[in-house]
Amino acid sequence: MKQKIGYLGTFLVALLIGMFVMHAWDSKQRNKAEFPVPNMEESAAPAEDTEWIDLEKATEPEGLVPAGEPTEPQLATQSQLSPIHMPEIQTVISRSGNNYEPEQKDSDNEGVVLGDAKYNTSPASEKGGTQPEEPKSSIVMIAAPVEPLLIKTSEEYKAFKRKARGSYPTADFSKEQVLVLESTSNLPDKVFEIQSVEDKDGKRIVNYRVSVFALDKKTNTHSAVIVKKGDLPLELKQVL
Repeated sequence: MKQKIGYLGTFLVALLIGMFVMHAWDSKQRNKAEFPVPNMEESAAPAEDTEWIDLEKATEPEGLVPAGEPTEPQLATQSQLSPIHMPEIQTVISRSGNNYEPEQKDSDNEGVVLGDAKYNTSPASEKGGTQPEEPKSSIVMIAAPVEPLLIKTSEEYKAFKRKARGSYPTADFSKEQVLVLESTSNLPDKVFEIQSVEDKDGKRIVNYRVSVFALDKKTNTHSAVIVKKGDLPLELKQVL
């Protein structure tokens, strides 16, 4: 019995030693696979295969401009920009010292063509002169058809007030009359304003003006004034 136990113990010890050896050998193989040791003899290139460049015998590539030497300015032959005509400039000196003469045009008054539009410069502006002053715009009076209404009786005045709105002066029709201006177009009656009335050369001249501003602030629908009683012909005269 003891002899069998001894054999069994020896077998177990041998088995453990074998397992330890196998584990150590497997770990060593894994390390070699992950971190291979380079072969210096294979990786090192032979000295005779190395190609050396001799800089002393090297030549510059064709078209290479050495640094520090100014290049000649190249004049564009086909440009999309409009030519600039500056008659006061006689000579252009570049950085390299070369002189360039500006192109001379046949006519100094020739303009620059931009598409279908052509803008000309006047000789006065090119020579530093002053442009002629444009005539000042005059105020144009508004032409609006109008007719005078001469109210001679109180009945006519009452009939007028029934269609008009606002406050109108009181008249003594025994020696006075009421002069009113009425529009004969689509314009309202309040656009006409009587400025003055004067008797001259056998006529009664009524000076009036047309004003289309602040119509909403006018309370009266018509312009009316008191005049002396008379039968002189009325003449309307529009003023500014």
